[in-house]
Amino acid sequence: MTFLLANSLFAQDRDLLNVNYAVSTLKYNDTVANTKLFDVKLKLPVFQKKQYTIVGIVGYKNLSLQSFPAGYGGNLHGITFQGAWIYKLSARKSLTFFAQAGLFSDLQDISSKDFRYTGGFRYRVKHSEKLSTGWGLAYSRQFFGNQIIPFIDVDYRPNDKWSITGQFPIKPKVLYHFNDKLSAGIELSADASSYRFSATEKDNQFIQVNQWIGLAKLEYQFAKNWELNIGLGRSFRQSYKLYDDAATTPWTIITMPLGEKADPIYEIDDNGLNIQVGISFKPF
Repeated sequence: MTFLLANSLFAQDRDLLNVNYAVSTLKYNDTVANTKLFDVKLKLPVFQKKQYTIVGIVGYKNLSLQSFPAGYGGNLHGITFQGAWIYKLSARKSLTFFAQAGLFSDLQDISSKDFRYTGGFRYRVKHSEKLSTGWGLAYSRQFFGNQIIPFIDVDYRPNDKWSITGQFPIKPKVLYHFNDKLSAGIELSADASSYRFSATEKDNQFIQVNQWIGLAKLEYQFAKNWELNIGLGRSFRQSYKLYDDAATTPWTIITMPLGEKADPIYEIDDNGLNIQVGISFKPF
């Protein structure tokens, strides 16, 4: 996972299927490179009773690094299985525990080192018909160390025209709704993830990816239950760091390291254009 696990589980509770494609440009030395990200998530309601619900998500991610140095490889993959237990404390309050296990590697040779794990919780309150908030904390065992992700979950709709939703500071979004089908606004998106390379060919080296992206968004609902979203903006920061297999397990809060951090073998750090296109299925 990226630390957007909680977002994929909760911030868009009505989405059963999400398919997204993103392209980012960057430059290092005199070389122009780009990344292409294909991301699919399928939500599966597993079990539901009056007071609690069990939800599962199956995901696949492909990150293609094009015109990068040879040591970075070409295609990286993420295969994830997520689950959540949502307990309804009252008509306005709920408590959720979530977990994920995922394989993140170049799939050249697979071992236990290629797996990452995440877990956490969220407490959610519906304050009124216009405002719901949630407070949560997630822990992720990344290849670069231990990652702590505190987050605040917001769903605020002061009127029929405006909405402020998402997780702060991970993925907040402000939209103006022209009508029931068309909306436009802005979104801030953050990502911190890591992928393991082959043990045979690259001695379990790994790549750490950090991104902060600002987007202008357009969302359009069509065919009753389908939604198309388009985003255009910039990566304020995109960092791709290549490391030897970590001997220590440092800690970070979101993307900020605590204490001394390891030195990468190679680092590409730049901003650039970001374009995203996605489609989602919302049957409810």
